[in-house]
Amino acid sequence: MPSSPKRNAYLVAVPQKRLTVRVYAVLTTTRDEALGAMARNVPPNANLEIVGGLSPALAERLRL
Repeated sequence: MPSSPKRNAYLVAVPQKRLTVRVYAVLTTTRDEALGAMARNVPPNANLEIVGGLSPALAERLRL
């Protein structure tokens, strides 16, 4: 039985209206999938950016 692809926790920044930025942890296999997942949940003109990632140990502790 083949194993599933390794997933990584990417941190995606989403700018808000008043100079604040929200950062979300998204668990996917690629950076493009993380941006695509967030793009479906924000306004179309939002400027999404990958700003980092979480270690596998931390992602597990956060139960992602």
